[in-house]
Amino acid sequence: MHSVRKHTRRLNPALLGLVLTVAALAASACYPDNPQSTFGTAGPVAKLQADLFKFIFWIAVAVFVIVEAAVIIFSLKFRAKRGEGLPEQTHGNTKLELTWTIIPALILVAIAIPTIKGIYETAEPPSGSKDVLEIQAIGHQWWFEFRYPDSEVITANELHVPTGRPVVVKLRSQDVIHSFWIPKLAGKVDMVPTRENHLWFQADEAGVYFGQCAEFCGISHAKMRFRVIAEEPEKYAAWIKGMRTPPDAPAGTAAEGRTLFAGNCSTCHTSDSYRDGAYAAEITQQDNRFAAWLANPDPEGPTASRIVSAPNLTNFGERITFAAGLRDLTRDSLVEWIRDPSSIKQGTHMQAHAAVYQETDDNTAKLTDVEIGEIADYLLSLKPGEGAVVETPDAGGATGAEKGRQLAAANGCTACHSTGDNTVVGPGWKGIYEIAATRRPGLSADAYIKESIKTPAAFLVPGFGPIMPPFAGLSDKDITDIIEYMKTLK
Repeated sequence: MHSVRKHTRRLNPALLGLVLTVAALAASACYPDNPQSTFGTAGPVAKLQADLFKFIFWIAVAVFVIVEAAVIIFSLKFRAKRGEGLPEQTHGNTKLELTWTIIPALILVAIAIPTIKGIYETAEPPSGSKDVLEIQAIGHQWWFEFRYPDSEVITANELHVPTGRPVVVKLRSQDVIHSFWIPKLAGKVDMVPTRENHLWFQADEAGVYFGQCAEFCGISHAKMRFRVIAEEPEKYAAWIKGMRTPPDAPAGTAAEGRTLFAGNCSTCHTSDSYRDGAYAAEITQQDNRFAAWLANPDPEGPTASRIVSAPNLTNFGERITFAAGLRDLTRDSLVEWIRDPSSIKQGTHMQAHAAVYQETDDNTAKLTDVEIGEIADYLLSLKPGEGAVVETPDAGGATGAEKGRQLAAANGCTACHSTGDNTVVGPGWKGIYEIAATRRPGLSADAYIKESIKTPAAFLVPGFGPIMPPFAGLSDKDITDIIEYMKTLK
């Protein structure tokens, strides 16, 4: 006799643990309190979309249960029996065929009606809506730019909106396809280069809502995030007012940081959009930055662009996060970012193009720890000040040339222009005053330099593109001081 040993196959504990972990993670994503759950809605658009999803989901569940039940029943009832041949073959049953054609058609109609209705309701704010707020959102690799045309405010990665007010967001991209998604407020809409899309939402409750790029857009796609900060109308109005208010003059280490920022960061970053005329200038500047990068995007090239589109840092110290929502804004995290941005967000254009990162073996900032800390202190000091006057640097009894040197550093001139005869982004300033006298027939050197600062696109030196932004915020006295400084560079 032979004994038959029965083996019982047991489930691998590691595999069971993995299955349970994945199931738990999947379930947590649907939990309403999860920051990016679409079920804990906080506005009418998200609620309509969630209700539509639930309606279709339960219809799908009912269809699944009925179909699977029929499969199981028929499999058991009509299973093959030993010794029996093939069952009787029949073809065609008009009643059944009509039934399983009509029922799915009715299901599709039942789904289509609320779906089409929802598409129209989420396309535009309800008719008769008053005081609709318009915001422009521009996608960049890998951050979001937000413009408020009515208030002439520009910011990045933190979208402030008032509660209880419809918000229309005009969506564009400056490079590749992105997708704008605020799970608790509105569904996904693509941001497509050369084309403008839009969506609208309304935040019914004050709070901070997570946003995310939902279209793969490159190496740091998963780290392209933003926050929607919904505030009571009074607080929102105060934020708008603050964005139009200059900060107080920096002191101590922050004052040193301002000079370092001007020389190393201001080529790409703006931090003074509170100035009159700065809104239009910033838009032109962003377009010019992108055009310069697009003309030569290869950081290894011999004339690689040092200018890239970069977040506006006006009132940066008021923000709760930075690096497209990846880090809470603290001095330590900001120092880490300045030293080595790619340690937080891989592939940043900042590290690939800014000169301060190009001269070290490990591609970290060519700055001391003290200097990095001073830049961080300056950025953290950028908050609405007590005064309403835009402060310009002054060294007491300094000469006009010395004041001009400070103004050139504070306004970022030295980031693009060397004090020698070499080209950085723009031409070097050595001997520039004498050269200026020969550039434009009929214009003196002073008049030509003033024109170049206020309306740089009026005349382009051969070999240079329309990259320089207009500096409308500089007074005639400021420009005179800068010219006096230029005269000393021989």
